[in-house]
Amino acid sequence: MKEKDIYLKEIAKTQRGKMKKKLLRWGGTLDFCKRKQDEIGKLQKMAQQFLQMGEGSPFLGKSNVMLKEAEIFYEKEIERMTEGIKSELEEYAKLNSCIEQLEYEEQKFVKLRYEKGYQYEYIALQTHKSRAKCFRDHDVILDKLIMFWEERFSVIEEQ
Repeated sequence: MKEKDIYLKEIAKTQRGKMKKKLLRWGGTLDFCKRKQDEIGKLQKMAQQFLQMGEGSPFLGKSNVMLKEAEIFYEKEIERMTEGIKSELEEYAKLNSCIEQLEYEEQKFVKLRYEKGYQYEYIALQTHKSRAKCFRDHDVILDKLIMFWEERFSVIEEQ
């Protein structure tokens, strides 16, 4: 393993590393949920088409067992995806409540960095700060979010 990989694994075990991971997940949650909703819609269409096609299909014979099994499979898959969306949104809401406690400029930084995915150079231009100041601000923001998270939700869970 390279030194860089070892370093990154060690950083990921720290509280700041865990918070960065949470923020990365937070930033992509709304897109993730939209994609999952699209998948659920596709699954519902597939299930409907399969069940309509299956009613008169000669390959099923007289048995409706395959249709019922398929219907149960589709329902379980849709339910699993819906639960995944629900849990992601709950985690999003938790972290969002912590982010709302930050000052306006800090919230702006978090949204630019994690929601929009911009690099430090662009953030520095947008906030009229130096790149080094952005790194320092990022560290302060992470520390504040860790404090807010621990106050509200106890320990940062491993995900």
